[in-house]
Amino acid sequence: MELLETMARAGHEQLIAVQDADSGLRAWIALHHTKRGPAFGGIRIWSYRNEEEAALDALRLSQAMTFKCVLAGIPGGGGKTVVLVDSLRDRRKAVRVLGEAIQNLGGLYQAGPDAGFDEHDQRHLAETTQWVARFHDGVLRPAAEATAEGAEWAVRAALQHVGTSDLEGVRVSVQGLGAVGLALSRRLIAGGAEVYGSDLKVAACEHARELGVRLLDPTEILRAEVDVFVPCAMGGVLHELSIPRLGAKIVAPVANNALANESLAEAMHLRGVLFLPDFVLNAGALIEGAGYESTGRTDWSSEIRAIGNTVTGLLDEAAASGQTPMRAAAAQARRILDAEATQAALPTA
Repeated sequence: MELLETMARAGHEQLIAVQDADSGLRAWIALHHTKRGPAFGGIRIWSYRNEEEAALDALRLSQAMTFKCVLAGIPGGGGKTVVLVDSLRDRRKAVRVLGEAIQNLGGLYQAGPDAGFDEHDQRHLAETTQWVARFHDGVLRPAAEATAEGAEWAVRAALQHVGTSDLEGVRVSVQGLGAVGLALSRRLIAGGAEVYGSDLKVAACEHARELGVRLLDPTEILRAEVDVFVPCAMGGVLHELSIPRLGAKIVAPVANNALANESLAEAMHLRGVLFLPDFVLNAGALIEGAGYESTGRTDWSSEIRAIGNTVTGLLDEAAASGQTPMRAAAAQARRILDAEATQAALPTA
């Protein structure tokens, strides 16, 4: 019942169960919106407590992908696939079966990588479906670089909103030093910021240290007294217990769904914390990848830089209306979708 209520409330179009007994595949494909173009969204291979938790994650992430497309000006909507990793017995076969299900959708859903989905999975998926994004083909840079570029412009916009004109001397903590976290750290350091970071992986920490990142214990990263906190690991790191420990006044999540639940945006707002919508901040790779696929153009720097302009507009709107930036972003995306739907319903001459 909760799944149906969530779908109805958020306006999802489809939630598709994909299972295969031989390989142990148990997966959900959520399609939120396909009326303005294909649904874009990654494949997340992760550990979930049960089927319902996985399905709810797919629904939430697919809606965020729609908002991401709308606010980034991408002609498409949101989709998401989640795979329950703990049930897999034959991963290659499972991914191939998943590819067949995606292929049967006829391009309605175009899949990309997400947490837990690696290059081996990408190759196996491409054996059974054409509707899978390339990691990068030697023409485009790695997706993490595009994501980091957009995130940098978002951080700069948030700092300007609170009266800081540039990155010089700004203190930023980055939780998660994977591909995006490292790329963003490099960009922030180049701009003059002091970057603190943490990761559970020793190799990632060593690489970050070489870039000039000042390492903190993972248990200390949340409470570090910094200007900006950037979650770059998995979602759900901001919850009822962690938010009171925050040492930053700006939170700029690159990770999807950094909030354990959406109501916590209000709690952060009441604490005077400026929380940026992740689906605006992390749109760089989607802008560059989808744009290249549709036009062949490789330079999308102006569109990625415009993420900063979008953040500025949302923060101004939120401040003027007394609402959270998250609520302002969702409302703006819904207004655009409603306007498009009204226009589409008008009779043609």
